[in-house]
Amino acid sequence: MIEVLRREVLALKGLPRNAAYDKAMNDPKMLDECLRLFRERPELFAHVVIDAGKQPVTVDHDVLACGRTLAEAVALVVRAAARRYFRSKLDFRSKFQAPPPKPSLMKRMGLALGLSHPPPAPKHAPKPHSRSEALYQAIREHLRFDWQVLLIPHYTPMSPTLVSDLGSRLLDIREAAELQALASPGNMPRDGRVPLLLDDARRLLVGGKDTIDAEILWRVVQQMDLARLFPNKSDVSQIRRAVAQVSATHVDVIRSLLPVLGGDIRRFTAFLMIAFTTLGEQRFKQDFCQTGQVHAARKLAERLSKIEAPPPCLDDMKRVYAALLSTAYVGGVEAGPSRLDAQPRLKKALDALGPSSKPVSISG
Repeated sequence: MIEVLRREVLALKGLPRNAAYDKAMNDPKMLDECLRLFRERPELFAHVVIDAGKQPVTVDHDVLACGRTLAEAVALVVRAAARRYFRSKLDFRSKFQAPPPKPSLMKRMGLALGLSHPPPAPKHAPKPHSRSEALYQAIREHLRFDWQVLLIPHYTPMSPTLVSDLGSRLLDIREAAELQALASPGNMPRDGRVPLLLDDARRLLVGGKDTIDAEILWRVVQQMDLARLFPNKSDVSQIRRAVAQVSATHVDVIRSLLPVLGGDIRRFTAFLMIAFTTLGEQRFKQDFCQTGQVHAARKLAERLSKIEAPPPCLDDMKRVYAALLSTAYVGGVEAGPSRLDAQPRLKKALDALGPSSKPVSISG
């Protein structure tokens, strides 16, 4: 594959084969670019990524000529890149440790003339795993997918204990901000409780009520770094205001959304915050915070139930949820800049969403 990549990837052109391979494998951003090229333009690799019958392989579960599936081969690449990166970052100091002292000149002469005997070899305890190897062994079985390549730098500061505590739930985390939050002191419970970010949406609610606790919502927004949804993400007062408004979501809307989004606190939170930034504060108040919205909220939940849930990645959730919200009608008037301008964009968004693309009135 590296020969194809040397032709197609600008940063690899002109490099010798081994240098190009090392550049791709040592840099997660570069490796991500290479894997994206493979996924987006498989025809470029049709003569090298083949099965036993020399037919191109593009589907993860198909078996390559080497006997492994494509998914297994991708996992091997991800693991190799992670191991290299861990070593370069975690074992850096060991490269500069002082070598053992050499024998004196007289001692060396005595050894050369046979007048003295070399000292017995010291009995060393078994060499412990390096920091990089300890982390790699803890995380190895959870390194499987292309999308994890860009997260390798953010796995690196995690301790093997944290990785073991998260276990397979590590594969539910696709955002660097969330990995950083889980690695921060106090965010990973030591009493066996589920971390806030990996809990269900009822963790957001005031005890015994179907209303949102604004302070818990604020913590989730911070840990997910949902400030990225706002034009000025550094304006804390604006984001605080949005959280306060979202926490006022009407109980009927919450009860309608919980069955379809309630299994994941991040999807539930992201949907409400994306609704706020997509619709604007006034429309959000009108459609999500007023009484008499039961029918509209149920229709919205019905739409959500008929589309494939996006991965817990903010870009994917924003694409899917914003498209769904942008196809709504408000008081019989189509949402968006204008009906004429909106039609092509709506059709494209609805095609991406799949079945049940009829616009929903979310204001009755």
